[in-house]
Order: sequence, then C-alpha cells, then structure tokens
Amino acid sequence: MSLPTLLAVLPLLLTPASDQTDRDTRSIGASREGRPLEMIVLADPIERADERPGILVVAGLDGRHRSGTALARGIAEQLRSHHADLLDSVTFYILPLVNPDGAAGSGRSGNARVVDRDRDGFLDENGPSDLDGDGHITLMRRADPPLDDPPTHCTDPADPRLMIRPDRAQGERATHSLHVEGLDTDGDGLIAEDGLEGVDLDRNFPHLWPEHSIDSGPYPLSEYETRALATFVIEHPNLIAAVVYGAHDNLVREPDSKSMDITGRTPKELAAEDRADHEQIRDRYRELVGQARSGHAGSEGSLHAWLYAHRGLPTYASTLWGRPDPAQPSDETTEATEGAAEPRDPEEAAWLAYSDGERDGDGFIEWTPFEHPQLGPVEIGGWVPGFRETPPEEVMADLTERHTAFIADLAQRRYRLEFRGPEIEPLPGGLARVRLGITNTGATPTRSHQAVRTRAGRPLNVRLGIAAERLLSGDVVEQVERIEPGELVILEWTFWTPEDERVDLQVEDPVLGETLLHAYTSMPADEETDR
Repeated sequence: MSLPTLLAVLPLLLTPASDQTDRDTRSIGASREGRPLEMIVLADPIERADERPGILVVAGLDGRHRSGTALARGIAEQLRSHHADLLDSVTFYILPLVNPDGAAGSGRSGNARVVDRDRDGFLDENGPSDLDGDGHITLMRRADPPLDDPPTHCTDPADPRLMIRPDRAQGERATHSLHVEGLDTDGDGLIAEDGLEGVDLDRNFPHLWPEHSIDSGPYPLSEYETRALATFVIEHPNLIAAVVYGAHDNLVREPDSKSMDITGRTPKELAAEDRADHEQIRDRYRELVGQARSGHAGSEGSLHAWLYAHRGLPTYASTLWGRPDPAQPSDETTEATEGAAEPRDPEEAAWLAYSDGERDGDGFIEWTPFEHPQLGPVEIGGWVPGFRETPPEEVMADLTERHTAFIADLAQRRYRLEFRGPEIEPLPGGLARVRLGITNTGATPTRSHQAVRTRAGRPLNVRLGIAAERLLSGDVVEQVERIEPGELVILEWTFWTPEDERVDLQVEDPVLGETLLHAYTSMPADEETDR
C-alpha cells in the first residue's frame, strides 16, 4: 500500500470504536482552536481511577505523526480487551492526540499559533507550496546556482538521488543549492521560509527549553495544549511512569547519563544513579517490541525530558518503529555493485534501499526537471514527507500488540508495598518500642533518584499516632524517600506509654493512598491484633 493511501486510511483508525471508548474518555483541556484534548482513562471501576498507580501514554504532539495516534488508540483497545485484569489495580491514562489542530485538514507538524519564522513582522506570507502538483511538498535542487544563492550540497557518488555536504578533503565541491518546494512570494530572496507551521509542542516544555528557536514558542508552556498536559501531570501524583510516542527515543539508543544542564544539578537526559533502572525497562522494550533502530530528535524542550528531569517520573520515549532490514541482495545485484562507491550516509542509503526493494519506491520521489518562475531550471524530488516515520499498514496490528505488551509489562513491574508488624516490645519504666518493616515486593523502586533529588513528588510518610513529647527516639513522621525492589526498610520508635494503649501507624503513599496499622502495648492473650 502506498504512503498516500495509508495516510488516507489512518484517520479511520483514529475514530473511537465503541460506546465504551466514549464512557472512558475525559477532556483535559482544549487546543488553541478549541478542539478538545481527549484522554482515554482505563480503570475498573472508572470512579476510582485516580486512586490507583497510573501510567501515562502520550502521542500526537506532532500533528503529522498519525501513526503514533493510531497506535495509542490501538493500545487502549487492547488493554481493555486483553489486559482487563490489570484495570482493577492500575490506571492507564492515554492521550492519543495532543495536537488536534495540527492534525486537522491536510495536517502540519506544529499547532495553530501563527509564528513569524523569518522575523520580518509579517505572518504566514510565504509558506511552502506544491508547485508540481504531485500531492507532496518535497525539495528543490538547483544545479550551478548564481552567487546570490550559493551551493551547499553535491550528489552522493554512490547514488545521485541523495544529496550530501561535500567533503573538501576528498576534493569534493558543492554543486547544488537546496530549497523547500515553494516560491519567494514576499520578495525577500528566501524561498518558502514563513508558512503556517505553528509551535512544535515537543519543544515547548521547560527542561532545556530552546529559547532562541522560533518553533519552540514564546516561553515554556506557552501553548494551550502543553499547559493542559503539564497541569494534568502535576495534579496526578499517582503517576508512576510515562511512555511518549513521537520523534524522540531513549529505548533503542542509549540516553546520556553523564551530561548536566548549565546549573550542574539537573541531568540533560538521565541521572547516572537511575541508569540501571532505565536499562532494565529498555531491555524489556527491546525484547517485547523488537525495535532495533530508531531516529532521535534533540531532547531540548521535549515532554519526555521534562517529565523525568523536573517531575522525576520514569519516562520512556519511543519512535514506534525503526527502519526494517532491506531484503538480501541477489548474487547478480551483489556482482553489479562490487567496486561501487560507498554511500556517504549509510542510513540514508539503507532507507532508500528499503523504499526501492520493499515499498515499490513509495518513499522517494525521483528528481524531476521543473521550470521555476523565479529560480529558473530546478529539479523537484526527495523523500516523501512522513515516509520514515510511518510504518506500513500491514505491520500496524503487530506493532500495536507488541507495544501493548510492553505497557502491560511496565504496569506489572510496578512497586508494591508489604508490611511486617508493627511489633511492640515492652521496656522497663513504662516504655515501649515499636518496629515496622516495609518491603517493596515489586520490580521497580518506589521513586526514581531524580524524583528524590527534585522533590517533585512526596516521599512515603509513616506517622506515629502519639504526642511528640512522649517520644524518646524516632520522629512522629518518618519519611522514606526510596525503597529498592526487594529491600526491607525497618522503622523504630521508643516512647512512654500507659498499659493497654493502642498505637496507630498511618502510612501515607502519594501513589497507593493511606494504610492504617495498629499495635498494642499489652492485650489479653485471646484478643487478636486489629490489622
């Protein structure tokens, strides 16, 4: 199936499939043009959704990344139908389309804010256009351009369809200038430099926000969509993890666990202390999803970077799929290519081989001569927009099943608390000692090291129900910042007590809620402890 056909089919996948979907959907805000930001909430019962550990799944920050939106909706359906047993203990918050304005109509990457990209005081006066009428906006290459349009690229000796930066050390020189398909309608000498493209929502979050970039917004969280999502996160302390589908990846590639921001206190991507925990989830992702390759945009201002760096929330970014291996060349093809030049960019060449061999050339438009009304003779062609980000329709069902398995596994690995005691030990002189053991029986820690560092969420609080002046050791409120999987934390208090006193211990967990435990300094042998 061709990419245009797939893009025409995908909107059908974005339509809710049942009344159940309507019942589980809530709005967390509205876009700049007033479209609702609809979140699917899966929990049983739905009325107690915010009282359980929650996993956030986000897609559609880029309005053209329709495959991510279709995947998120498919994950919701499969969690509902194949993993209903999880819904009474975990809540899944799934936001399939953060950027409905960008996805509307023909679709654009950014949202509906009008941006002056060339900073000339005029808005949307010179955007890209489909000059050759083929249904795609690609590139124009101009051979031997004049001095007012100096050349920057040359053709790759391995395949003249690919454009590369010349290597002067190899005696190469630039022969072509490259432009986005379009015109210079405002007479400023620039081609298609100021279109209605809006703000890139995945560059509008506070962590490492790129303040000098036109597409990142006037200030962090300036956009209705990003502010609504950030508000939801802050108002939901029950979140334990997040998965973001889009242009970023920290599951196939290794995230940077060494570099810090300009303050020296916040990691750019991942704290070194959290690396081992992240690697365990990464390994499960690779095993369950099977993705071996991935692109990656810079993380500055991205949602996944902010969720982790500022909120301490373990967050996993995925591009959904990666370039498949091209078919093995035949012996004749191998002989024909022996001695040929090596491609300058092997990844670009591999994508081209995949397009040629597996997708009937649908991913690349051959360079075709065109008489440009301002530039003169040019060639129009290049990569079909969205080809490398959009998997073929025939693999979407398998991808959805694999990604759902990963999200379900992430939920099953959540931390769980088990209590031992409380145990009372009477001491001479009217004293007593009480001990409480807390064990994490899950496969992940109660909080990330980054959450402890930023104090974005509350620690585990254990409150002893007696007056502070009666304490000889311990605090009325003990805080437990983090419990590793399998770790036993023992808390102990010594205090003055009358006989037959009941002592209450209240465990306050921002994710799991409150637990009340009782102990007695003395009691009849036939009376059972109230737990």
